[in-house]
Amino acid sequence: MNKKRLKLFLILIFVVFGIVIIRLIDIQIVHHSFYKQKAQNQRRRIIPIAMERGDIYDREGRLLATSVDVKSIYINPKEFRDYAKLENVLGKKIPRFSNKKLFAWVKRKVDFLTAKKIEEIGIPGVYFLDEKKRVYPKGRLAAQILGFVGLDNEGLSGIELGMEDYLKGEEQNIVTESDPSGYELLTKRESKKKKVSSGSDIYLTIDESIQFFAERELERTVAEYSALSGLIIVIDVENGEILALAGKPDFDPNYYAKSNPKNWHCKSVDIYEPGSTFKVITAASGLDCGVITLDTKLRALDQFEIGGRVIKNSHQINWGGNSTVSVSKMLEQSINTAVAQIGIKMGKERFYQKIRQFGFGDLIGLGLPGESRGIVKEPSTWYAPDIAMMTFGQSIAVTPVQLCAAYMSIANDGNLIRPQLIKKIQNEDLSFIKKSRREEIGKSLSSKAAEDARLLLGNVVLKGSGRKAKIEGFTVGGKTGTAQKAAEGGRGYLKDRYIASFIGFAPLSKPKILALVLVDEPKRVIWGETVCGPAFKNVVENTLRYLNIKPDNG
Repeated sequence: MNKKRLKLFLILIFVVFGIVIIRLIDIQIVHHSFYKQKAQNQRRRIIPIAMERGDIYDREGRLLATSVDVKSIYINPKEFRDYAKLENVLGKKIPRFSNKKLFAWVKRKVDFLTAKKIEEIGIPGVYFLDEKKRVYPKGRLAAQILGFVGLDNEGLSGIELGMEDYLKGEEQNIVTESDPSGYELLTKRESKKKKVSSGSDIYLTIDESIQFFAERELERTVAEYSALSGLIIVIDVENGEILALAGKPDFDPNYYAKSNPKNWHCKSVDIYEPGSTFKVITAASGLDCGVITLDTKLRALDQFEIGGRVIKNSHQINWGGNSTVSVSKMLEQSINTAVAQIGIKMGKERFYQKIRQFGFGDLIGLGLPGESRGIVKEPSTWYAPDIAMMTFGQSIAVTPVQLCAAYMSIANDGNLIRPQLIKKIQNEDLSFIKKSRREEIGKSLSSKAAEDARLLLGNVVLKGSGRKAKIEGFTVGGKTGTAQKAAEGGRGYLKDRYIASFIGFAPLSKPKILALVLVDEPKRVIWGETVCGPAFKNVVENTLRYLNIKPDNG
């Protein structure tokens, strides 16, 4: 009996000893690096210092964002005692810090006058570090494109975030190490022995002057119609470079924390239902598929039913006693019941393929964070009315920049050109330079279908709902939109809440400039022609004159 107990006892000892050995092997050999790093993390404190970043310029080299030298104040709590004296200079209460620490921030990025005053007083235990502060010399101009950075100069919004890997410079840190009781023993500054390099400079495709035209006109329009917000995009049709990207209301990135966070984000990459501006995509697709020609006659209907849903027109149509309507008249008067017939003629599969060929459902890749692909449902998931509703921009969601790319393809003989926001990236010693180039990403239409679509767009401005977009001396093609806003979660549409829009290009004979104007929830008047047509005219006219583009009409 005793021998049995002894044997069990010895077995137990061997098992326990084996477990200990296995655990030691795991800690010391298998996961040595992990536990070593964990131990270092427990005794080391890393305090980041705001680093140098690359500058941001417009296409002509005009400075939009840069970094300036500032002083930051910190204390050594083991040495510092005179809280009252420092609080008197700074005009703020200072937290009481543990004397186990060697380092504690008091105030980051103070002006040089304040720093000099504290230095002259000479308070024991108070020290200074050179840091960098991000500044935006043009204030609100292009704020939603540029974005802003945090206290440690890390990008938090806009291009500052989207192009962080290029803009950020070499990281710098203060490192402190603690003994087992928690007292900090050592303070050092990493990267002290080597030159700290800044990030790469970024040149945007934006033109500061055209950006100003767009922002000024958008601000006026949003105020005039007491709208929630607005957006204007101006693009060089030939190469896809975005010349202006204006959003209102906006903010001053120098003081971003004082503004509404809703105003930080650029809505050019957010989704919305495009409404009647999508009718041009439908008509162009029908022309390309051969289901219609410019001579096709569509039935003149006030309404019709499909899949249990009644399709109606958004306004009263004067048919003039005719039983049919031309494709051109359909766009000029923006007739839902007529354009829906084109989608039905194409059928689900062909219509879906054309939508995808226009680039809807794909990322553009502007470099702005949060870009959406849009919502383009597979035909197998369509409800019966969807094929009709999509023809006039419902049951589909696109981004404003996707819609611009689609219209650009019509201007470019069916060649789909990727919109560009970044013109050039280069580092400080010019050893790395990356330039953008015109990039064709597909073919949306045949040249003939694109030519016919341009003719239709010209008629909309010449004698249809786009007449307020006419520009003296230039032929213009474009389309209005008045889209009822969709409720969240696909729960129908919101009553009396609309997005008004106008998109088009000029000169029509050889398109050079495309612009999109969107106004979210205008009051009193909701129609794209009235709300957005004049803004389009003013911005595009200013841009054409500024770029010295020759008139093509008288």
